[in-house]
Amino acid sequence: MSKELFDVLRLISSFIVTIPLLLSVYKFKSLNRIQVKLVYLLLGVLTVEVISNILWYKKINNMPLYHFFTVIHFLLIVNIYKMALSQIFSKYFFTILSIGFAIFAVINTVFLQGLMTFNSNTTTLLGALVIFFSLGYFYALLKEVKYSALETNPMFWINSGFLIYFSSNLILFFMNNTLFKGITTASYILWGLHAVINIVLTIFYTIAIWVKPQENTSKNSDF
Repeated sequence: MSKELFDVLRLISSFIVTIPLLLSVYKFKSLNRIQVKLVYLLLGVLTVEVISNILWYKKINNMPLYHFFTVIHFLLIVNIYKMALSQIFSKYFFTILSIGFAIFAVINTVFLQGLMTFNSNTTTLLGALVIFFSLGYFYALLKEVKYSALETNPMFWINSGFLIYFSSNLILFFMNNTLFKGITTASYILWGLHAVINIVLTIFYTIAIWVKPQENTSKNSDF
């Protein structure tokens, strides 16, 4: 993959998140609680992408930004799942998990992977936990007695996007610091594929914002 193609994919991947955000403004009055929580996540992602790209063009290391955002990203995702998985896990489970994740992230930054290094350990743990949440959500759906139209359920689309994104990128996150020392053709290819998968995730976000939940789903947005 050429540097030019990689730069195009990176820019699209960074700012395509504006599409579901603009859509959320248009549909704001009809959004349910899960969709509003997704908007918070999208705002966080857009903020980080803007700052990250500014640092990138100024040739300033943007890794410290991701050390902080990985924790915020996890908390925003937990904020979505603690509602969707409330019938499986208590709120204390998510509180303890969030505190434990934050502590691990600090330990990793201080002792293992400094601020100027990609925090692959923390990012890999985040991915593994989100995959666990995703599978837990699908398990909860299978246990549902009543029929529900999944195509109008925002959480179904969010969860599917998460599962595709994090399962596809888990190995890349874990192996990045080991496999790629500096900018190489292989790193352009793999991070270019990461950009494509991120675009796919954003498409799922957009669908999640676009769909109109059924009345029972709006009132009880767990499933």
